[in-house]
Parts: sequence; structure tokens; C-alpha cells
Amino acid sequence: MIATRTASPDQTRERILCAAREVIARKGKRGATTREIADVAGVNEATLFRHFGSKSALVLAVAQRFCGVVELRDVVAQLVGPVESDLLAVGRVMLDRMESQKDIIRWSLVEAEYDKDLFASTAWRPQLAMHELVVGVMERYAAAKEIHGDPRRLAMLFMGIVFMHVMAREKFPESDLHGDPEKALRFYVDVFLNGVRSKGKTAT
Repeated sequence: MIATRTASPDQTRERILCAAREVIARKGKRGATTREIADVAGVNEATLFRHFGSKSALVLAVAQRFCGVVELRDVVAQLVGPVESDLLAVGRVMLDRMESQKDIIRWSLVEAEYDKDLFASTAWRPQLAMHELVVGVMERYAAAKEIHGDPRRLAMLFMGIVFMHVMAREKFPESDLHGDPEKALRFYVDVFLNGVRSKGKTAT
């Protein structure tokens, strides 16, 4: 769609971000060109570079824009317990966002060698921002003695479970866990909090 002259800078920036995500999803970071992204956004390349400065900065902005950290922050701020309900709420946001950004996840994994200097920086990485939010939840319940263990490791484990669910769907399509997301999340939260060992059993 061609940009209108009345578009605000914020609207133009958002249109470029959406166009970049669309093109990158189809062609990957390396295959996506700023010219095609600008064409899809309905702007010229000069406008794209005026907003983002470089292709690398644009790719970074796309990852930040669509990661879901804002939504997760809002949910975490409203958590009131109990721990099962809070983890379900956190899991729902992560599951929804990961499902909606599978294209971003794929090109991030496939093209891990792209722009090592930029992507090696930990300051920007959206997943780390989300991890910090989940760490905060784990710290709260660890302090209340409702869970035990290192909150940072527990947060990574919980996020990994949701990540596994999203990325394994196409590999294990027959699994009943992929039929009902809510049922799957309840199962994951139960295993996360209670484990799978039968009660009364001890390690040998």
C-alpha cells in the first residue's frame, strides 16, 4: 500500500517494521533487501534509512517490536496468585507470542551467523527481557517458599517448555498436547511445579 502524505512518523515507522517482518519471514535476514522492504511499506529507501539507519538496526527493531515483552510485562504486573494461576497467565502470553512469531524464531535460529557483532550483544535481546520478567515471578514464589531452586534457572526452564511446545508442533502433530493449548499449559505447569515422580518414591 502506498504511504499517504498525512502519515505520522510513528505510523511510517510501524509500517516499515511490519513490512520488514513480512519480507524477512519470506526471505530471511540475508535475503531481505531494504529496497524490497521499502517497497512493501510504501516508502522509499531514504525514508527507511532515516528511521532506522541501517539494515542491521532495522532487523534488531523488528525483533524488539514483535517479541511480546510489553504484553508480558503488563500481565506480570497484575499477577496476584496463586502460583499455578500466575504461571498459567505467564505461559499463555508466551505461548501466544511465540506462536505468532514463529517466523522470527525460525530465521533467528537458521541465520545465527548473521551480523555476529550485533546479535552477540545481550543488551537488546528481547528474549532476555522476557526472561528477566519471568525471573521476577520465580523470585517472588521462591521467597514465599512455594517453589525452590535458582529463579534464573527455573525461569529458563519454564520458558524452554513453552518454546518446545511451539516449535515441536510440526514435528509431533499427533500429540494430543497440540490440540488444546490450555490443556497443554496446565500439564506443563503441573509438571513444572510437581514433577512426575510418584508420591512416596525416592531416588535410588
